[in-house]
Amino acid sequence: MGFPRVCGRTLTCQNHVCMKECHKVTETDSCTDKKKAGPECLHCEEGCSKSRPLGCPHPCVLPCHPGECPPCVQMLRIKCHCKITSLYVECRKITTADVNEKNLLSCCKNQCPKELPCGHRCKEMCHPGECPFNCNQKVKLRCPCKRIKKEVQCNKVRENQISIECDTTCKEMKQKASELKEAEAKAALEEEKRRQQAELEAFENRLKGRRKKNRKRDEVAVELTLWQKYKYYLFPLCAIVVVVFAWYIAHAVD
Repeated sequence: MGFPRVCGRTLTCQNHVCMKECHKVTETDSCTDKKKAGPECLHCEEGCSKSRPLGCPHPCVLPCHPGECPPCVQMLRIKCHCKITSLYVECRKITTADVNEKNLLSCCKNQCPKELPCGHRCKEMCHPGECPFNCNQKVKLRCPCKRIKKEVQCNKVRENQISIECDTTCKEMKQKASELKEAEAKAALEEEKRRQQAELEAFENRLKGRRKKNRKRDEVAVELTLWQKYKYYLFPLCAIVVVVFAWYIAHAVD
């Protein structure tokens, strides 16, 4: 016994065939295609399985159908070129756009937040790729002595197209400042010498005062030392003198 034969007629979706066992199909029109499904065939209940356009993550919203899928109108969230703002764009616009159109759709219409090598913010609107290095922002440029100042474009300064030199007035002011500085340094040196001389004289005066006090202390010490040294000899001598004087008086009376 063989396997049952399936109907095999093409369903109205034109993507699948009738999988019923071979059965009778009512045909009202003699010109009806013999391979086309009839009322007695299955009805396709599957969803659309056709491939989506490149970049479209959404499935087709229709059930299994013939022909092309309708354009996807679901909103797709993308990041702008700055990678800061989220944008919502119809999926079909992104999937069908060329490079230039995609760049426009991904632009948040705000100023680019990137910083240029010169330190200034990019003046261009949100854009892809590297920032164009053509900074026209005004910066202050000064002469070497900082007296003269002008506002010039940043890119011209970086390209060394503009420089400001000191004029005659700057040189005269610089010379006066140098002379004044020398005079102040000289006055400070003289003041330091006077201070050191005053300190030296004060030190010498204190030293002389110490010497006088030490000399007086030495003299007193010497006198005390002589008395203490000879007082033991003076006492016996005085005693002998007293005895002799008494003896003399005694014999003189006799």
